[in-house]
Amino acid sequence: MAILGAGAAGIAAARRLLARGLSVVLIEARGRVGGRALTARIAGQAVDLGAHWLHAADDNGLVGEARRLGLPLFDAPQEPRLILGACEADAIETRRFHEAWADLDAAISEIGAGGDLLPASAAFERLAPQARPYRDTLAFAHGPFACGVSLDTIGAADFAAARDDLDLFVAGGYGALVARLADGLPVALSTRATRIDRSGPEVRVETDRGTLTARGLIVTVPVPVLARGDIVFDPPLPAATRDALGALRPASYEHVVLSWPGGPLHEAANTTVAFDGDADENLGLLANFDGGVLHYADLGGALVGRLGSPEARAGFARESLSARFGRDAVAGLRVLHASGWGEDAFSACAWTIAPPGAHGARAALREPIGGRIVLAGEATSSTLWGTIGGAWAEGERAARDVAGLLAGVSAAST
Repeated sequence: MAILGAGAAGIAAARRLLARGLSVVLIEARGRVGGRALTARIAGQAVDLGAHWLHAADDNGLVGEARRLGLPLFDAPQEPRLILGACEADAIETRRFHEAWADLDAAISEIGAGGDLLPASAAFERLAPQARPYRDTLAFAHGPFACGVSLDTIGAADFAAARDDLDLFVAGGYGALVARLADGLPVALSTRATRIDRSGPEVRVETDRGTLTARGLIVTVPVPVLARGDIVFDPPLPAATRDALGALRPASYEHVVLSWPGGPLHEAANTTVAFDGDADENLGLLANFDGGVLHYADLGGALVGRLGSPEARAGFARESLSARFGRDAVAGLRVLHASGWGEDAFSACAWTIAPPGAHGARAALREPIGGRIVLAGEATSSTLWGTIGGAWAEGERAARDVAGLLAGVSAAST
């Protein structure tokens, strides 16, 4: 059995197939495992440069894996602090903001449950007048900060289907957890698949380091990479699969890692911060994450593309915080890292979203191809899309599906 991609989905699929007694090889274009989950040591702290939150902990299989390995888990903040200008909102203002936050969630869920034709932004029409002062902040926090796109872009049905109740952090980093789960797996690193020949009784996978054949294939390559044709399929993918790949949209979300000792939020441990301001020119903050002294300034949506590079995003984060808190307040601020997942040739996005009318594309991508090929990843999850937990669950699902397909082929041939 061959698996393209050694991110969370590929690792989960390989573990599941090996447990069934099947032989497996993982083919990974990068020189490392983990995909968009990557932990690095920065300033003496484990820092996730990609995925950080264990979203939807009650449905996230990686929570159980962390516990099995004895890794401590701790709660992630659910309600953000609100900063108006340079000052934190008072208790009354904060309560009203959180009420507006919950009301917007409920309105999007109601619209999404009724069909898949409206964008999530349609929910603003249902908010009470007292929520209007927070509209721009809510539009950023629910759009670019949560989804990587504006609420005009994502369908209400896709937004509403996402499970996101209890969130957790894992000690040592999410990327480190995913990489640890790949220990001992047969992985061919720095091996780029270029062509998939599915015309014969076996699947032939051509790479820049040779060709291999397999009875079945699981493809966990991100949707934008498949959609732009980096891997040629012969015969081509079915029209329904191509249409589904084209229906989903890449989301943009990048971390700027800051060291900011003595800054105005230095006492706020593991705290999300929402700022007032233009929804299209804003950022979110996770202050003193993992109980340490570093901060994430997170950018999302069209702003990421407009800035064009990690260096420009780092500059934007510094200037935004300077404009808000004053140049003296950011005198000790240092940018330690700025991510560039959108520019990464093997990712091309942070995750995918479904615009209005396209939520069903996720289910379409789960349909087997030619009886031997199955797609998996965050994009194929209808309820955990955009998350490493969703990719993990979909990898396990793909392993079950492909094993079942091949069992059916074997039974039919006897």
